Amino acid sequence: MSASANHQVLNAFVRARWLAVTLRSRRSLRAHQDQGLTRWCDHVRESFPHHDPDTLTMSKPALMANFSAYNQERLSADEVRLSLASGRVHPDVSCGTSTGTSGNRGLYVISDAERYQWLGTILAKALPDVWRRRHRVAVILPQNSALYQAGNQSRWLQVQFYDLRDGPEQWADQLVAFAPTALVAPPKVLRWLAENADRQHLKPQRIFSAAETLEAPDRRVIEAAFGRQLGQIYMATEGLLGVSCRHGTLHLTEDFVKFDFEWVTNTLATPIITDFSRRYQLMARYPMNDLLHLQDEPCRCGSPLQAVREVVGRQDDVFWFGTTMVTPDILRNAVLNADPTIDDFRVQQRPDETLLLCLPDSLGDAVRTSALNGLSAALERRGVRVNIVPTRLETDDLFTRKLRRVERLRG
Repeated sequence: MSASANHQVLNAFVRARWLAVTLRSRRSLRAHQDQGLTRWCDHVRESFPHHDPDTLTMSKPALMANFSAYNQERLSADEVRLSLASGRVHPDVSCGTSTGTSGNRGLYVISDAERYQWLGTILAKALPDVWRRRHRVAVILPQNSALYQAGNQSRWLQVQFYDLRDGPEQWADQLVAFAPTALVAPPKVLRWLAENADRQHLKPQRIFSAAETLEAPDRRVIEAAFGRQLGQIYMATEGLLGVSCRHGTLHLTEDFVKFDFEWVTNTLATPIITDFSRRYQLMARYPMNDLLHLQDEPCRCGSPLQAVREVVGRQDDVFWFGTTMVTPDILRNAVLNADPTIDDFRVQQRPDETLLLCLPDSLGDAVRTSALNGLSAALERRGVRVNIVPTRLETDDLFTRKLRRVERLRG
């Protein structure tokens, strides 16, 4: 990384830390957002005259159907796809794609200046001591990205990416030899490492869950094994959306992104985001597919950034029985609360609305019956009577697809 790039990373780091100190109330945060949105609107009017920033609303289908209308150099989706192998559309513009969990892979383009801004921001939020020590960061995810490569170019970090899809037999020994000081991976991988890795040599100081829903049984196993508080990084193709504070509370990145919410139930909301920190590709009033349980009370860290009690799951995995909706948290809690020995399961809804309850063979008949009864009772309290088919839990796909313990199957 050039001296100029390192300077940009440092500037972004300092700015994010400065905002963390100066934005101490919702009022000051809203004033900061208003200023950022005003500058962003001016940019849209100048660089995207075909869009009115005051009324612009986006969606994933609209973005993918007319990708060129939402990026500064009018790059088409096909042009970006042809550049994915190299990760570069232009010498100073990177591109990438989502893992395609929903069956429709999203695309993004980002300038190098924004990559360095992203890196400085995430370092300020996740590794604020990076200016005092050079961290070794291990990233275990199913999709490499120019964003992670930017970290490896920095003088503050050594970043090693491990492809989740290759399976641990390909990278576990390398990971232990790398001896990361910080580890970022999906909770299923962190749990596998907690139960299988040589922890005498794998002793990260910071651990972050990413890319999948973090559930209580996995958190307990991971934190107990490593003796460290587990943080979260909430990130998607759409950008950096949340990072845990030092107390372990996930906070939305409202200092860079405007979040509106569509309430799905009295407690669960879907975020609609406007990223006023990005310029190269627009992200305006863009509905996410996630369900968030927002926290009412402020976090003891004192940050005014919205705290999230739980990323519950995806809207795609809300179960429907006629016109009756049942959200993933209800189904998950019904199974986990049935017996404390249950620490893995799947609940899947078939297209005909019948359910599969998948549990490990190691659980006894009494526990399996308790889980079945608990799930039935939770549904009946919502007026739903449905056939539930108990079956054996298969885990062969642990490293080849995202873990979704509650999933609505497509036809």
